[in-house]
Amino acid sequence: YHTEQQLVHALPALRTAISSRLANLDDNLSTTLRHQAALAPTLAKDVLHARHAVLQLATRIAQVRDQARKSEVAVLEITRDMKRLDYAKRHLQRTITALKRLHMLLHAAEQLRM
Repeated sequence: YHTEQQLVHALPALRTAISSRLANLDDNLSTTLRHQAALAPTLAKDVLHARHAVLQLATRIAQVRDQARKSEVAVLEITRDMKRLDYAKRHLQRTITALKRLHMLLHAAEQLRM
């Protein structure tokens, strides 16, 4: 505005524009607040549902972790038993071989006596 008079003439239009903009913003704010207030119960229910789901997930994770520990213990026990059985098998095979050789030796000795 170049002059004071131009500014004075423009003030009513500027005031009307600002008032209109404020009324529009106020309406938008009121609508948004009503919408949020309407959604509050649903939102609270959703939050409770999410918390419940998180607790269930934490419980399930703890169960899986516990089962994994039990499985690890079982695997270690089975492995230990397999090692023992393998050791016993090796000794049994050696014993059978020694008995076969002893049998062959006794049979050969009897053959020589005859």
